[in-house]
Formats: sequence, structure tokens, C-alpha cells
Amino acid sequence: MAGSIAPAAAGIGRVVARVLAIAVGAYAASSAIVAAGVALLILAGANRSDAFTICSILGFALYVTLALWAAAARRLPATIAILLLATAGGAAIAALPAVLGRA
Repeated sequence: MAGSIAPAAAGIGRVVARVLAIAVGAYAASSAIVAAGVALLILAGANRSDAFTICSILGFALYVTLALWAAAARRLPATIAILLLATAGGAAIAALPAVLGRA
């Protein structure tokens, strides 16, 4: 009886990890990419409010795309790794204006 519980618990853990990747990972990645887009547009000379508006509007579509991709991806560890890399990369690019003194 105990042997049949372990696979069910592992299945539940994978479902929880998938849901967290969809909800939290896709949100974090899309918000970091939006912040990076705002930073790049500011560095390119765009008005801050225009850059924020454009990137925020595109961020909704990006979040839906990332969430659907995270739900449909076959390999969960690779999906989580890609979402983490996108979040880290977006956050690093978003910090450029502050590093360059143009914040």
C-alpha cells in the first residue's frame, strides 16, 4: 500500500511545480522582460511614460504566451530553467539605466 502512495505524491509535486512555473515563473519572466524593454527604450531616447505604456501593453501578450508555453512544454526542468534565465537576463538589462547613470 505504501508503494502506491509515492508515485501519486510525485505526480502531485510535478503538478504543483508546473502550476508554479506557469503562474509565478511566467509572471516573473514577463515582468523582467517588460522592465528590460522599458530600460532599452529609455536608453534609446524614448520618453519614460511612452516606453512604459508600450512595454506594459506588450507585457500582457508576453505573459499569456509564456504561461501557455510553460503549460504545454514537455520538459519541466528545462522550462523552469528557461524562465529563470529570462527573468535574470531581463532584470540585468533593466538595471542598465541605473548602472549607466541615466535612471
